[in-house]
Amino acid sequence: MKKTPTFLAAFLCIPLGLGIVESRQILAAEPAESGPDFWDPIPRTPSTIQPVAIRDGYWRSQFERVNQAVAKSDSAQVVFFGDSITLRWSLMKAEGKPVWQKHFASYHPINMGNSGDITPVMLYRLTQGNLDFAADRHPRVAVLLCGTNNFTVTQSDGGNVKWDLGIDSPPIDVAHGIRAVAQEFRRRLPGTRVILLGILPVKNQSKWNLCQETNRILANYRYPEDEVVFLDLHDHFLDNEGSLKADLFVDGTHLTTQGYQVLATELHPLIERLMSLGPITP
Repeated sequence: MKKTPTFLAAFLCIPLGLGIVESRQILAAEPAESGPDFWDPIPRTPSTIQPVAIRDGYWRSQFERVNQAVAKSDSAQVVFFGDSITLRWSLMKAEGKPVWQKHFASYHPINMGNSGDITPVMLYRLTQGNLDFAADRHPRVAVLLCGTNNFTVTQSDGGNVKWDLGIDSPPIDVAHGIRAVAQEFRRRLPGTRVILLGILPVKNQSKWNLCQETNRILANYRYPEDEVVFLDLHDHFLDNEGSLKADLFVDGTHLTTQGYQVLATELHPLIERLMSLGPITP
């Protein structure tokens, strides 16, 4: 198990209040036949300990953009939270914008994407303002897509901040980071139903192997029915030989408009079904 280095331990020090325990204790335990529970405590790992502050200028700007959108929101029924794949539904290069407008505009959605984002920074965003909706204006459904950058990003703020992440990150740690994000949504927006997407395929095979293992770990959890729905769509993006479908990707990671259409085709009916159930009640 990777240890958090001293400099990172000093930088990453805000507890999440998620019942965090040492990750080696979780790994030593034998899983129940029915799988672990979604609400099991979150271990302390580099993927789950949020920073004291976001010092990266770009990340900070996106954090503040989402805070402003949430503060102004009076009708957002669906929110999309994640990294650049989420961002590009409607922002930046916006390959997914035609699909976004066609399938989701009626929900008055908020795009909470942030390019290059990693789960510790995502947890900071969630606990420091990105979910501060007015009490009577919580979204009905949240779509989460995160985790892929934990296997890639090791620096931010021009190299001034180092992250103990990257290709050596254990998939179990990344899965805990993703689950922590989903838990935070449920905790802070108790009436909101969550769709937790599995990590999408990437061209880099070594990274994709790790992402697949992360998805397998997440798929094994017992989720509260119709409150958190895990949806792994990776097979929709691969051909019969297991390679990326070229027409769905622009660069081996990000999606074309056709790729976003594949996502929307699967997401739209699920969003509709969850919304038809109404807000979650205690």
